Amino acid sequence: MAYRTEAAAKKSTPPLLRNAHLMAFESLLRQRGAPVERYLRRHGLPVLCDDPDRFLPLLRIWSFFDDVARNEDPQLGWLVGAHVGDQQLNAILLRKFETAPTLLQGMRRLMQMVSAEATDIDIGIHERRDDVLVYMHYPGLREVPGYMISQAYQLGLFLDLIRHFLGRHWVPHEIGIESSSVPSMVEELFPDCRILTQQTTGYIAIQRSSLQRAVPPWDSKVGNADNPLLSEPPPVLGSDFSYIDSLRAVLGSYLSEGYQCERAAAELMNTSVRTLSRRLSSYDYTYGMLIDELRFNTAKEQLQNSNERIGDIAHNVGFDDQGDFSRMIRRLSGLTPSELRKVARS
Repeated sequence: MAYRTEAAAKKSTPPLLRNAHLMAFESLLRQRGAPVERYLRRHGLPVLCDDPDRFLPLLRIWSFFDDVARNEDPQLGWLVGAHVGDQQLNAILLRKFETAPTLLQGMRRLMQMVSAEATDIDIGIHERRDDVLVYMHYPGLREVPGYMISQAYQLGLFLDLIRHFLGRHWVPHEIGIESSSVPSMVEELFPDCRILTQQTTGYIAIQRSSLQRAVPPWDSKVGNADNPLLSEPPPVLGSDFSYIDSLRAVLGSYLSEGYQCERAAAELMNTSVRTLSRRLSSYDYTYGMLIDELRFNTAKEQLQNSNERIGDIAHNVGFDDQGDFSRMIRRLSGLTPSELRKVARS
């Protein structure tokens, strides 16, 4: 039977989790020849549901995790997280994450959208002096069987997402887990990484100097020809020049003129504000997101490749007040303009 806590019993609706995450475990278990259907039936889970976007009771899934880990492999959560990663995220969420101008902004988008993947999770970013902690946990559910298996899987998935920005072989300098012990394979997966046990949340530490990184174009699944659902034409002027490419190109010419409101942008594109918003939405953008991205990327390039004063660069991307410019840079990268210039050049 699935484990049910008193706190969960008092809720009007049970915690839910997207079926894709259960399917990740099913896939690896089937490869190993495990009796997956028998485990699913034992925990009241559907045997024939192959739609990753369906939702199932979270506590039943965790009960399944606990059962298969005890009987098949106690390190199963880490194994699935390491081998499946972001393949279990829905396409819209992955697209929004990868199109962020910086890793920091990408993680913030992920925090805002994670409710599309699971309910009842507490997820966020905790800032320290030299790094930030991307953390996640389920308050009040720590003692539920399967919780630690789920957290191991989540950490592996988050690590895979971060590697879109920092490289496929990047390893964090610190990982925190709520478990009281470290599985042997974890030390092999994360060499030279300090792993702290019995933490209040699970987390991955990221150095501040890495927060300003963007996804390299050759590593992004957004532009991957093998994934037509996420494909987007490259920004090359021509017949395949996309609507959002055109909008970026036009607005880029007006950056130094100051902030162009959405109405002004619509006029430049010879359309209505409503149509502009709808077209942006089809690319999973808002107008504010697009302006942030355009201003930040232009400023970062100028900080890296010129010796212009920061105040002049602020003006170049449409800021009359250098303080507002600095706050925008820090919000998107976690760094001041001076720090971003130093990191970008190194």
